[in-house]
Amino acid sequence: MKLKVLVVEDEELIRNELVLTTPWERFSCKVIGSAENGLIGEKLIRDLKPDIVVTDIRMPGQDGIEMLKKIQPPAAIILTGYSDFSYAHQAIRLGVKDYIVKPVDDEEFYAALKRISYELLKTRIKSKITNFETNSEILNSPFKEYVQAPEGDKQDFYVNKAINYINDYYSKDISLRDAVEYIGISESYLSRLFRMKTSYSFLEYLRFHRLKKALVLMKDQGKRINEVARETGFQDMSYFSKTFRKYIGVSPSNYLNGLKQKDGGSQKSFSNS
Repeated sequence: MKLKVLVVEDEELIRNELVLTTPWERFSCKVIGSAENGLIGEKLIRDLKPDIVVTDIRMPGQDGIEMLKKIQPPAAIILTGYSDFSYAHQAIRLGVKDYIVKPVDDEEFYAALKRISYELLKTRIKSKITNFETNSEILNSPFKEYVQAPEGDKQDFYVNKAINYINDYYSKDISLRDAVEYIGISESYLSRLFRMKTSYSFLEYLRFHRLKKALVLMKDQGKRINEVARETGFQDMSYFSKTFRKYIGVSPSNYLNGLKQKDGGSQKSFSNS
């Protein structure tokens, strides 16, 4: 999970130095654009929707304060050669997270980035947790669980048996072939029926079911991520992490850290593992 950064600075040397020499990766950030004045910066904020804007105050055309008055990003850091507290007060009223006087001290700038990126990532991950917190929410998005027909035809009977097979054996290394051997029909027939009735392929449904179970298991914060993966049938840890990030939106470690933060655990930095 990367935070998007826009740098707005009229002095080309300073602008290039910030963009090229700041270790953005260390703070889970990436630069998505730069501008030499507030007018261009305003347009880029609207178009690119950065998470953090690093901007000078005094610039030709439109200064940084006016730019931020018109459109406010989630977070901003003000850079200025003017240590006038009136500018600082205006910036604070606009939600600016930090105010740094030029020449920019690297350690001061890095400390600001670390604090701001941590706050933004924590908020984003808590939002992800809220969206996927309960079983019902998990089922509504992104997974629509198949509701078995209590009394159906032969096709419903076969699909119900396949669903029950997934429910019983998802923690094992199972496949469509294992399911048809259990049910006693052909792979091609079950594959067509399964997609027709559930809108998923057998393997897609199995993957979502395992993810749902993984989210439930991760509420037990004493479990390690590799234990969760193994207990939900993911044989390969890297595949589990990749699949989790794809469908849940954050890595398993970030999700688990977010749960701990929500429950009042000790603060930990967010990584991109």
